[in-house]
Amino acid sequence: MDDFFASFRPPTIFSLFPDAIGVVLTHIQLDNETMATLARVNRECYHVVMPFIWTAPLLTNSSFLTPLQCMQAILDLITARALSAPTRAMILRLDMSFIEESLYSTLPENWLLVLLQNAPKLNTLCLSGKRTGAHFVQSQTFRKMANVNLTHPSLENLDLSDCTDIREPALKLIADLFPNLVSLNLCRTSGVTDLAVALIVDKCQYLETIDLSYARQLTDLGLFSVAKFCRRNLRVLHLNGNLKITNESLMAVAKHCPMIERLFLSECSQITDAALEWIVRSSSSLSLRELELHRCDRVAFGLPLLELLSGKCNVLERLTLTYKQINSQRDDLKHVMEAFRNFSKLHTLAIYEVPEHSPALFFWDLAFQCSRGELQHLNLHRGSFATDYILGNYAVAFEHDQNISNQTVNKFNDRRNGARKAAVRLFVDELF
Repeated sequence: MDDFFASFRPPTIFSLFPDAIGVVLTHIQLDNETMATLARVNRECYHVVMPFIWTAPLLTNSSFLTPLQCMQAILDLITARALSAPTRAMILRLDMSFIEESLYSTLPENWLLVLLQNAPKLNTLCLSGKRTGAHFVQSQTFRKMANVNLTHPSLENLDLSDCTDIREPALKLIADLFPNLVSLNLCRTSGVTDLAVALIVDKCQYLETIDLSYARQLTDLGLFSVAKFCRRNLRVLHLNGNLKITNESLMAVAKHCPMIERLFLSECSQITDAALEWIVRSSSSLSLRELELHRCDRVAFGLPLLELLSGKCNVLERLTLTYKQINSQRDDLKHVMEAFRNFSKLHTLAIYEVPEHSPALFFWDLAFQCSRGELQHLNLHRGSFATDYILGNYAVAFEHDQNISNQTVNKFNDRRNGARKAAVRLFVDELF
């Protein structure tokens, strides 16, 4: 009897319902220590009592696990066939953006193949290298899946942003591996070429969101492919920082993708006012809800274009500009204000590169009158001003209404008193 009580473990939800782990795995986040503990506990208990039994000592002893150890534990569970088919079918989302390999601990080369073979309903896969570099995401990772002719039709959202060890041939395989993609993030991903983009959009014709930001090799040819094959479903297109994109391909997108809602063009140095005028006059303007144009050096965005935008884009909700793109001549300030007032749905306006001696009253009037009083947020972005640095030390300088500073912004917001004025937010950029 003593031996019985010594080995007795109280029943838990995981012992009574082994597949309950799937409910947790449905929302798995590999950066979460609790998820790591879950995987480690299940692995240890599998050979001790029965699958999926939790005990307090194991929870305490496993709390130090890293995201990489968590991933290894899950792979062990899968290869040991400790997860039943109903449980594997409940795995809908995997986020591996916090996993970082070390010299002594690495993932097996076939890690992605094992995961996809055992998660038939996986809908979202995040392999972003923004935080860790994701050096385990390499070209050979995708080649191993191609060798077994694996197709994963349930995957709709794939994030490969900031993965720098992927080459063009590996990106071409994405179209065959994941034919039903709805969202694809290739921001700062190596290997993004015109040919790779063309093959992907040709076979993945359900794509609604495509992020091709900072694709240094992308030219108009790649964007022509997007305009041709994504005309029915494209809703969101990120092209930030693409230095080779010109008016010609952007006009093709505006012409053939009438359902586009969000267009991001910041830092596109080859785009001019002509492309923006084409977009505004096309059928795309009827659905356009968000437009980013800041730091487009060749977009002057004078008063005529501003008036055209406010008159045609009736559902525009968010707009970003650079201060110098707005016609800021004193004689025209009144007309500029009238143009901003004509936006009917605009709720967020972001203005970058606000100069040190810009007329602050102009921004206060914008916050009060823009979009017929419906504007909710006016975001001002500026660099460090000379007045921020005094005698080698940061100090609070004398403020007046003509300075854009934290003090004057806070003073303006405090005086709103519930009036229909937008809240002004100031962001000091590290790089001006």
